[in-house]
Amino acid sequence: MRFTSLSDIGLIRKKNQDSYVCVYNDNDDVLFLICDGIGGAKAGEVASFEIVKYFSEIFSENEGFKDEQEAITYLKYHTKIASNKVYELSLTNKSYEGMGTTIAGLLISSVGNFVINAGDSRVYGMKDGKLIQLSQDHTLVNELIQRKVITEDEAKVHPKRHYLTRFLGVFEDASADVYAIGDMSDYYLLSSDGLHGYVPIEQMQNIISDKSFSLSQRAQFLLKSALAKGGYDNITLILVDMEEDAHE
Repeated sequence: MRFTSLSDIGLIRKKNQDSYVCVYNDNDDVLFLICDGIGGAKAGEVASFEIVKYFSEIFSENEGFKDEQEAITYLKYHTKIASNKVYELSLTNKSYEGMGTTIAGLLISSVGNFVINAGDSRVYGMKDGKLIQLSQDHTLVNELIQRKVITEDEAKVHPKRHYLTRFLGVFEDASADVYAIGDMSDYYLLSSDGLHGYVPIEQMQNIISDKSFSLSQRAQFLLKSALAKGGYDNITLILVDMEEDAHE
């Protein structure tokens, strides 16, 4: 396995509210996380940083998992704990009031691979050259799509397309989706919406598929594509190549 990661403030925002981490445990399992401070809210960068910091510390001390259910339980439990820590921190400082963050994560472990998600940051998998979204957006427009109230094309221009229905840190009780995905992909891509919100999935797919460039070059091309679309938001991504032996 090889992976590369990057984060960029973009061309418009004054702060980078995204945070990310790639961390190993004692069993050589690896956890990838991207958190995006939500909606330009107060201290969104603090919320995203605190979630990433918590998982970086706790997962690095983990000794591995005995089975799939233990891994899922671990991820769900610690997501709740991390979210609650952000909520409690928000009560200590007026400037932190209402802060929150999305989370998108991928655990690659000896007992299987798992996705974590709350909000609209995403995890994709690529198999045989086709990029597929593995996570489910927690947004108002996605709920409307699922209920067949609007179409996917209508969702792209809906005035409330950025409204989140789930996130971490804002309320005392929060949760994320956690589920097993199997070993189904040649590549994984984690991204904040500064990338996938502006760059079409076909374009991302073509960039990732081009093996004439290194993994880090392909990550840079993804970033440049988002900037070329206007760079309206912070852009963070982690690109994982499951066929390679070292990280980049």
